[in-house]
Amino acid sequence: MPKDSTLEIQNMVRLLGEKLGFTAVMEERLHSNNIYAPIYDVVWYLELDKFFNLESLRPLFSHRLDLFKHLQKLPIAGFEIEGSTTSSKNQISNFANLYSGNFFYNFVIVNNDAATSENDTYRRGVKINNYFKLMAGFRNVFFLDKKHLDIAIDKCKFGTNELSFADCKIGDRKGFGGENRSINVFNELLENLSNTGLLVKQNWSPELSKILYRINSKCSSDDYTDFVLHKKYYNQPLDEFPITSKNATASYYIPKLDVVLGFNLPESFKDFLFRLSIALGEQYVDYPILFGLREKMITDLFVPLVSIEIETSINKHLNGGIFNMSKNSYCGILVTEDDAHSHLQFFMKELGINNITSYCMER
Repeated sequence: MPKDSTLEIQNMVRLLGEKLGFTAVMEERLHSNNIYAPIYDVVWYLELDKFFNLESLRPLFSHRLDLFKHLQKLPIAGFEIEGSTTSSKNQISNFANLYSGNFFYNFVIVNNDAATSENDTYRRGVKINNYFKLMAGFRNVFFLDKKHLDIAIDKCKFGTNELSFADCKIGDRKGFGGENRSINVFNELLENLSNTGLLVKQNWSPELSKILYRINSKCSSDDYTDFVLHKKYYNQPLDEFPITSKNATASYYIPKLDVVLGFNLPESFKDFLFRLSIALGEQYVDYPILFGLREKMITDLFVPLVSIEIETSINKHLNGGIFNMSKNSYCGILVTEDDAHSHLQFFMKELGINNITSYCMER
């Protein structure tokens, strides 16, 4: 059983989730329990089958019906909570547990006032968050104290929580980068995609790199920091003088996913994140989504639910599509020929990519 100080925060988070329109569950296990599996302090779900016709996508998930099941009741946010003193390794475990849950939004909450033995739980947690992000890669992880949560909840506007069923008008597929062989395959999938009520976006790119570029552009410049922050680069290996980046594309690789199906989160959740950004003070710059909201770079909180990469050739290009889908959407469908399944199995085994399935094209 959780400590009383932890239970208090759990109940706050559960009630907040319900006010924001989510199904909120405490002490939730998502994974099979035949081995170690974390029990999350709170999970917020969206029951998407109440808003969208997800059955239209079922045929594309014939190899991974477990992924399809999670789409119906989507774990949108996970919470790990420490209501009193805790060790650094416990905190690392909190981040590791959340990374394992494949949540879109991840929250680690501490109560620094109750950390009586050293009163340093918050500061150490900030450092551990930075460490974990460096070691394990970027996720939407928010580290905060109970006081931040109190402030955000107090100012929050609880408005409409409904999701919108989209009347899909999908444009013709245009081959990107000169690739046109995927058009016929895309046309075969049109009925499955358009009947869902989800937003359908083609050649979609995530906003992360643009936000990072804006953050870095606000930092002071000198010869060293400009390279550290990707504000300058050499165009050719032996150029005498570097070039100053003029936009995010010059500084970052920005993936384009063939097709992405998703939805916009309710305004009430966006307002909660905005209030949280204010509560965090200048620390909000550590969280790209919060920065994007404050700078008005983000107008809608789009959830890239299902990505699709259409691969008509079996080569390294296909491998790149697997990786991009895995990191930039909740789950992905590799539409290709049966022979490509071994590529997917390799990356599942060696990189732990377990949110991608394959769908065999008609020959």
